[in-house]
Amino acid sequence: MEQKKHNHFRTTNSSSKGGGRERAIYYSVLVVLMLFFAIYTGRNFPYTYITMEGNNFWVLTWDFWLLKLATFPAITNWLADYLMQYYACEYVGVCVQTLALGIIGVLAHEVLRKVFSRKWLCWLGLLPSVLLGYYCTFILSFQIQWIILFGLILIYQYIRSFRGCIIFSLLCVPVGFLLLTTPMIALLLLAQAALAFRSYGAKKCAYWVIPMILLGITPKIYSQQVAFIPFEKRYTDWGCYIDPLTSKNNHDGEFVKKCVYLANEGRWEDLLYREHVRTEVQRGNGTALRYALLAECALGTLPENLLDYPINDENLFLYPHKSSIISSQFNRLFYLNLGVFDEAFHHAQEYSLLMANGNCFSSLRQLIDYSIEEGEWDIAEKFLTVLSYSSCHKDFIKERRAKMEKAKQQFNKEIPLRGDNFVGGYPFPIEMLRLARYYKDSPNKKKMVDYAICAYILRGDINSFMIAINAFDYYKGKELPRAYREFRDNFK
Repeated sequence: MEQKKHNHFRTTNSSSKGGGRERAIYYSVLVVLMLFFAIYTGRNFPYTYITMEGNNFWVLTWDFWLLKLATFPAITNWLADYLMQYYACEYVGVCVQTLALGIIGVLAHEVLRKVFSRKWLCWLGLLPSVLLGYYCTFILSFQIQWIILFGLILIYQYIRSFRGCIIFSLLCVPVGFLLLTTPMIALLLLAQAALAFRSYGAKKCAYWVIPMILLGITPKIYSQQVAFIPFEKRYTDWGCYIDPLTSKNNHDGEFVKKCVYLANEGRWEDLLYREHVRTEVQRGNGTALRYALLAECALGTLPENLLDYPINDENLFLYPHKSSIISSQFNRLFYLNLGVFDEAFHHAQEYSLLMANGNCFSSLRQLIDYSIEEGEWDIAEKFLTVLSYSSCHKDFIKERRAKMEKAKQQFNKEIPLRGDNFVGGYPFPIEMLRLARYYKDSPNKKKMVDYAICAYILRGDINSFMIAINAFDYYKGKELPRAYREFRDNFK
């Protein structure tokens, strides 16, 4: 049997001497495919890459490492989180994802070259890169797992002794739970068993039952530490979801992420006039409608242009309060636009809890900014300390601490009353008028009043409309904006 294995390696290696040209062609094709992937995703999904950094969280602390140990695969997820810190620049994200897929293509090709003597079969090494790039495009942890899988198979092929192969397979089980999901470990063991059958025959291949049994026992031993995670997520899940790169879901997600990014940056005119938001509104996109109305409010043109939009319900100004990524993002921006930092803080914190790590960089940065605005120095410093254990926030921390010191000197120690009930405890127009009362010195007070008046227009409530118009000085003795004027004239 040992001689049989020796002959197998000799045949494969001798055939590889004349395969330099084929290998060069393969790598050239792989490079072309990876360039296409980089260009396509870089042009069509830049905000998705940026959002991956914001939704990510990584700190160099013992507590965070223990959190990673409670989920499979710990080391791989930890490494993926570390790399995604740098996705704030979308070009870095493009390069990392492309490089990961390229490494998979290289390792898969090398594995097949050592298994098959027929050169055309080695071209199957392109399939993992292409399929992962198309169906699991933005799941870096899953791509790293495939790198590890092919790397371990390649290392296994260089082990010459049967005893060494068995020991290596046994070690792959406990160590594998830190690197791979359970189905991936099973795939690794099956590949090793197939290679053993090729080299040693069916009799010795039967020994691979031992690592398979170990694979079934190990989760039971470890289970008590991760009992809060559902079984299917602990041991049977591949750790990814299949979503084709060209799917409507990905393109709709990119559109929403672009809206969030522009709104965070205060680029309201770009959001409203240059990013096809109005086109999406006409197609019936409810998310686009909310962002368009938010942009109109921020620009002060909502009273003029309200009737240009297909809105017939005041609830379309913001989402009902529920825990979801899209609603938490939008409602935070809604209250931020009104200068209600307490409620923006609330939604930023809810958003972070929906992330995989129970926290995320974007929410931490927002919580720091809102705490500084509200004069909550201790809270801001607490979150700045957390960010100091990451790798990419030195400039941010320096700027915010300088801003905080400056704000301390100018901050009014008498914090005004911000409300006597939970936000959202009243119908929308009454809520806006109450906020306008409590934030009477806020530069955003007019926006609150306009929201209330617009809500009465949508209700068709002329009496409340006239009361709200006359309750504040914004429109007394002045010509009303178009939407207000047309609504009033309809009742004459």
